[in-house]
Amino acid sequence: MVDFNLILRNLAKQPINQPKLDIMRTLTVMFFLITQLTFSQNNDVKVEGVLKKWQKITLSFKGDTFSESQEDNPFLNYRLNVVFKNKNKTYNVPGFYAADGNAAETSAKKGKVWQVRFTPDEVGTWTYEVSFRKGKYIAIDDSKEAGEPVAFDGVKGDFEITKPDEQVKGRLQYTGDRYLHYAENNTPFLKGGTDSPENFLGYYEFDQTPDKHRYQPHFKDWKNGDPTWQNGKGKNIIGALNYLASKGMNSVYFLTMNVQGDGKDVWPWTDENERYRFDCSKLDQWEIVFDHMDKLGLMLHIVTQETENELLMDIGELGVQRKLYYRELIARFSHHLAITWNLGEENGPVHWSPKGQNNSDRKAMAKYIKTHDPYQSLVVLHTHSQPKDQDLFLNPLLGYPFLDGPSLQTHEPDLIHDITKKWIDQSQKNGRNWVVNQDEIGPADTGAKPDKDDPDHDDIRHKVLWANLMAGGAGVEWYFGYKFDHNDLKCEDWRSRDVVWDQTRYGLEFFQKYLPFTEMQSADGLTDNPDDFVFAKNDDIYAIYLPEVKETKINLFGSKKMFQIQWYNPRTGEALQNGTIKKIQGGQKVDIGFPPNKEKDWVALLTLKNKKKKGTSETKKEVVTLNALTDFEIETDNNNAVYYKDKSNNVLAINAADKDQPSKLAYASNRFSGLSGLYNLTFISMSENDGESEYLILKNGSIISEVTNPETDKTFNEARHDLGRIFIAENDIIQIASKAVTNKQIPENDETAWSRGRWSRLVLTPEGMVTNGMLQAETAFTEKDGVLEIEAEDFHYNSKNGTNRAWIVKTAKEKTDQSKTASSNKYIEAFPDTRVTHDDVLITGDNFFPLPGVGGLVSYKINVNTAGRYYVWVSAYSKGTEDNGVHAGVNNTWPESGERMQWCNGKNKWTWSSAQRVPENHCGTPKTIFLDLEKGESILSFSMREDGLKMDRIILTNDVNFSPK
Repeated sequence: MVDFNLILRNLAKQPINQPKLDIMRTLTVMFFLITQLTFSQNNDVKVEGVLKKWQKITLSFKGDTFSESQEDNPFLNYRLNVVFKNKNKTYNVPGFYAADGNAAETSAKKGKVWQVRFTPDEVGTWTYEVSFRKGKYIAIDDSKEAGEPVAFDGVKGDFEITKPDEQVKGRLQYTGDRYLHYAENNTPFLKGGTDSPENFLGYYEFDQTPDKHRYQPHFKDWKNGDPTWQNGKGKNIIGALNYLASKGMNSVYFLTMNVQGDGKDVWPWTDENERYRFDCSKLDQWEIVFDHMDKLGLMLHIVTQETENELLMDIGELGVQRKLYYRELIARFSHHLAITWNLGEENGPVHWSPKGQNNSDRKAMAKYIKTHDPYQSLVVLHTHSQPKDQDLFLNPLLGYPFLDGPSLQTHEPDLIHDITKKWIDQSQKNGRNWVVNQDEIGPADTGAKPDKDDPDHDDIRHKVLWANLMAGGAGVEWYFGYKFDHNDLKCEDWRSRDVVWDQTRYGLEFFQKYLPFTEMQSADGLTDNPDDFVFAKNDDIYAIYLPEVKETKINLFGSKKMFQIQWYNPRTGEALQNGTIKKIQGGQKVDIGFPPNKEKDWVALLTLKNKKKKGTSETKKEVVTLNALTDFEIETDNNNAVYYKDKSNNVLAINAADKDQPSKLAYASNRFSGLSGLYNLTFISMSENDGESEYLILKNGSIISEVTNPETDKTFNEARHDLGRIFIAENDIIQIASKAVTNKQIPENDETAWSRGRWSRLVLTPEGMVTNGMLQAETAFTEKDGVLEIEAEDFHYNSKNGTNRAWIVKTAKEKTDQSKTASSNKYIEAFPDTRVTHDDVLITGDNFFPLPGVGGLVSYKINVNTAGRYYVWVSAYSKGTEDNGVHAGVNNTWPESGERMQWCNGKNKWTWSSAQRVPENHCGTPKTIFLDLEKGESILSFSMREDGLKMDRIILTNDVNFSPK
């Protein structure tokens, strides 16, 4: 780049008697360079836009003359990509054919201009390099070297970007949690907007668009200075957006293609029957509207198809037509700061629409959009309205890295709260949080009625808006039922739902102003009111939505804090008001009182009376074992059974001899003090031969699991119940409830004996505690020719697993006989060893762990080249009968085939075993311990069974006849 300011400054420094010839030479050079730069800018690239962070910049290039309809298709057989770089950031942005570069005004169908739109997200110098290539179908070819370079290929340049305007929030981004965040200030986003009309772009002043929508009532909402095209076109649609934004809404749902669909009035192509050529002028006119939406803070909810036409392109597959369609949408519109890419309305076949895309098609679409959108904006799938259909199509997509959430359609508003909670919970458990929006409500003929038909909107305010928000949902868009004026396809006036927008705004404002909602979760079970919604950050802040005012108590178990209570009116959005009780003390179930009046719905806000700033700590996640006797508080509600402490068995139990106790649930509570996160929960109960006790595990008063003891012929037998992955937050209230049961098989006095609902502990293992991801820096032990060998002391992970036992390394320095004879003079021991003989006290969960995965752990990262069954051999040292067992598992699972590895023979020396202890043979049958391993990396783990066991070497082999020497 030429620095003309520098040249001029140097000229100014020349002495006054400088020869005129030298000055003339310098001026001549300047004139030549300016001429060349002007030529370059006019013929190679023109940079337009406000050069500030988060502002759109358009690069325009001129090449040969093309037309939308020419045989050599400029949309398919030419590919413009521009790579933008700033420091460590790189964006590969697709471009598009733009006719004459001013098609919105001229309606041009031919011209020489190609364009790229880019929104920089950093200040400083951005460089760009142009790739412009020609080839058959090259537009959908991701190979960098495909085709051949033409015209302005290789052009380079740069521009300077300055700081953004103060009010600019930046791009809305999916950051891995259940809410979108603005990139500039990390502010979380809650959505409120319109789902109707879905054919919003069927506007009569767009080129080549049927006269379906005029939005005439919104002409008065257009303002001087607002955009138009072609001598004043577009005022009505721009005015409509102005109105919606003035009501505090921030999202508009619209189809970009409804050929063969409901409206049949929106398409991006040059003709509704065309699939390979795009209408440059229409799409530029759309861009004028979308630019204004950016200015107003309105999200573009781009719905790319509907159920009637999901097979229109490539019979539903990701072929040439579909890729080209998505590429054009991305190239022309992905730069906008707030975008939702919706894969399709009511996607997938159902009984009333039996032909549709399959799961592979949905995954392919999501991946293509996510990997080709330079900014990776939100990608969602619009569902069918029935839960069973939602399950069918959403369950296979849980955890899929290219889908960010569902766009929910729900036929019955009564279900919205629970459905929202369901998909939040399921996505959490599958490792990728979904942003869960409620985008269409049923019944289809009703939706959100006009104000004149439903002046108060009590039902949808409760069952839709607050139902979604209080479940942890990310917001709502309002669908208009087809039986009412200004319905989904014929809405001309958004003022028809003026009150709906107001009440939506009041809901959003409450969350944004008063709640740290990204840190909160649904906790409906904390109150004794079955109809209310509770949203909580336990021991910190609570919101309670009451659809109707009634006496309500909230469970503040374990809290020592004072809370103040204020009330919010969701119908009017006024400031917080005082009710009948102004403050309450934590520690128990407490009555929250009543709001200023008892009309309709109210929201109670409980905040700390004197909030102290919480310090930060470097506490790491670890296995948490909550013991029944020491970590839970017995509840003494008169309506329930009451536990007693059965210390001989280290359990809580119900006195079944008391006639008032059987068949009632007894409860015990714990306030969780660990770190918030996903945990694998394991519940340890005691099964009994006189009944199969029933158990409930609750979080914040809501049941998260129900289990029943297995049948057993033994008096007492520990039972392990794997409850799966659950999100547990710090200060969550965990409750265990159980019920005494009789199976009527064991006579006792004049009736039959009862089990006593005994249980000993709940074990919470952090998600990912022992995974490949955690051990990324470790080198895996690799199988070769069917054999994998490991020195036991070379573990990659070691944990007490919430117990009092740990695997420790012993070496020859300690002068023990065992270390001198161990391989490499090292081994590991389950320590401390407190049960040496059979007469020593056996304490389950302390020095004896009959269930695998519960005692102290050692783990090893392994790599298997050949999948299959591997027999596990361990060289161990055992002195007696109480230090001779261990469990083996893989990838946090503990199959039966790895349990109870046993040593009987070869005492007081290093002895190999692969035998499993079974009831009929305590010493076990050789070569019966095995694990089925998949090809690739896994985590091999051993958990304690008996303390004092020493392990030296480990061998895995797929040869059943193998025996170590």
